[in-house]
Amino acid sequence: MSRIDQIDTIEGTAAPKEQRLTGIGVSPGIAIGPAYIGERGDLPVEETAIQEAGIEAERTRFAEAVALSVKQLRKLKTRATALPGSAADELSYLLDAHLAMLANSRLVRGVNQRIARQRINAERAIQLEIEEIGKSFAAIGDPYLAARIDDIRVVGTRLIRNLLKKPYVAYSSLTGGAIILAEEITPGDTALMDPRRIGGFAAEFGGPDGHTAILARALGLPAVLAVPALLDRARGNAPVLIDGTKGVVIIDPSPQTVEEYRARREELTRERRVLARLRRMPAVTRDGVEIVLEANLELPVELEHAIASGAMGLGLVRSEFLYMNREELPSEDEQYEFFASLVRGMAGRPVTLRTLDVGGDKMPETLAAYATADTANPALGLRAIRLSLKERKLLDTQFAAMLRAANHGPVRILLPLVSTLSELVRAREALEQVARRLRRRNVAIPDTLPPLGVMIEVSSFTQVTVVPASTVSIAGANCMRLISTAKN
Repeated sequence: MSRIDQIDTIEGTAAPKEQRLTGIGVSPGIAIGPAYIGERGDLPVEETAIQEAGIEAERTRFAEAVALSVKQLRKLKTRATALPGSAADELSYLLDAHLAMLANSRLVRGVNQRIARQRINAERAIQLEIEEIGKSFAAIGDPYLAARIDDIRVVGTRLIRNLLKKPYVAYSSLTGGAIILAEEITPGDTALMDPRRIGGFAAEFGGPDGHTAILARALGLPAVLAVPALLDRARGNAPVLIDGTKGVVIIDPSPQTVEEYRARREELTRERRVLARLRRMPAVTRDGVEIVLEANLELPVELEHAIASGAMGLGLVRSEFLYMNREELPSEDEQYEFFASLVRGMAGRPVTLRTLDVGGDKMPETLAAYATADTANPALGLRAIRLSLKERKLLDTQFAAMLRAANHGPVRILLPLVSTLSELVRAREALEQVARRLRRRNVAIPDTLPPLGVMIEVSSFTQVTVVPASTVSIAGANCMRLISTAKN
């Protein structure tokens, strides 16, 4: 009898009392297996004062940790090519981002400056710099963008480990359908989990927008994150059940609970088989109304899953990730390659590309030069379409990349945070100006420009002018319906 079979039956009457915890289900599925307790995420770091004469030596020590981290990430990137499906692409993209953070980035520069200015050890300087960056990211106001601080924490933890010479405890050697319970699980940890040997995982930290969650979904590993006091309740080798759909972790489940979830797991398997057969069928109601289901996309690697799920198009493609964790603005060619890959991948199905949607009192480092804090409520200030219209270089570059991508298939352009008709008119004029410049350069773009749509997002205290639908395209934040706009 296998270990999982032993746990599934849970024989005996002296089993500990069942403990049911709740978190955020980030990757669907049900897994039952023995608990493996991961180490605590935070490493103990003390602040140590250094003399002025020792500043350069401490900077050299930090530089050596950076170099070792780069070597480790490159090795991990090589191993990532063996991952199944989109997980290989996702991890490759993530590791490239981590490598960029170890170049002459805000993190590295900030640590070096703190070592010299505050005369403290590199480990503590890393912690303080990450805290400062975290405040900036959290102030952005977008859950997806704010979640990117997790990536910086992962890089910082790697640097601190290398400074302390504390090796990683890998999960790749686990077997028997183990359920990993940890304080925090990094994307690198997740990428090296073998779904044939690991049942799933749960952690006290993390969320649905992080790369750990994205990789778990790509690998098909049930996962629950943000489970309070998880490690205080868990113990090694105890039977554990996780429900990644409903966000439930059950430690020492009763025989009745195990039987219930085994039945639910079988039901989910049957449902997936049925849905797999239905995904290519036309979505038409009995009275002949066609329902079009389109996918929202955060990252390039999610395209494969959207297509596999039968999406009839991309109803929203966010472009903000192109601006994160870097020092220079993304070029027109870089944005074009990203947009064009999606358009080609959808093979004739419509793709809705949204222009940059960041702003407020804090922005990514690449956009820091454009940030202003001259309004009582930054959420209503220079952000989203208002930022793009004020800084036309941002908007024109995005429009040029989108128009070029539209030469490969149907594209729709979505403008965020629109509150007045004049913003739409100015954006339409900008789009036409960019189109004329591209045509003068003999760059291939469609004869008919893509339709413009808007996400109308205004404060309840803002006066709203009602505009006929024939004049303006309306795409609600939830319904995402896009209507072609008139040129007037």
